[in-house]
Amino acid sequence: NLDTPETTIIKMDWVLGFARAKAVYDKLVEDRVWQNKAAQAEITRMLRKKSLLLKNSCFQIPFGNLNLPVEQLDADYVNQRTLGMTTDLDDMSAALGNFVFNVVVSGRVRSNDSGPGFYVDIHEVGVYVKDSYDFEGDQFLGYWDADDNSVSMFKFLSGTRIENKDFRDWRTKNRKGGDFLLYSDLKRIRRTKPDTFFTQ
Repeated sequence: NLDTPETTIIKMDWVLGFARAKAVYDKLVEDRVWQNKAAQAEITRMLRKKSLLLKNSCFQIPFGNLNLPVEQLDADYVNQRTLGMTTDLDDMSAALGNFVFNVVVSGRVRSNDSGPGFYVDIHEVGVYVKDSYDFEGDQFLGYWDADDNSVSMFKFLSGTRIENKDFRDWRTKNRKGGDFLLYSDLKRIRRTKPDTFFTQ
């Protein structure tokens, strides 16, 4: 059920134990994707939607509570990076297939004393996995061998070809299984010095 997300199975530390996932994560941290132009536009849109851009305010107004459940934070993610399938099936491919790293932020926004606009200070960043676990459309899922519990994209002589339709047929016949959203826990990155940008 897409209305009832799963939030307890996948852990970021487990995902980052796979080299290709760690490479994407390290790159998004290195590039500070929460600070690029696309992210700045999303953060500005989010602050405006929450009515936090208050001109002539003498306060630094906080935004982004990273203590909230990930499924609530997801409404305010500001950037993402995709990790696709690989031809070499491993545990992560079997569990997640294609998925995204979503990025959320927290910090403070302050009015520009000397003119129009606002300064946004990002104090902490959160990264998590989001995946839509469904079997819609046509997708090849590999060759599954029940004898040795293996899965391969190539071993057509030692397994049964499985596609999304096979699971849908099984689900209809057995009246079990369903589609759902899956979230990992949140990997938090505290910025020793805030990342700051100016917005109108």
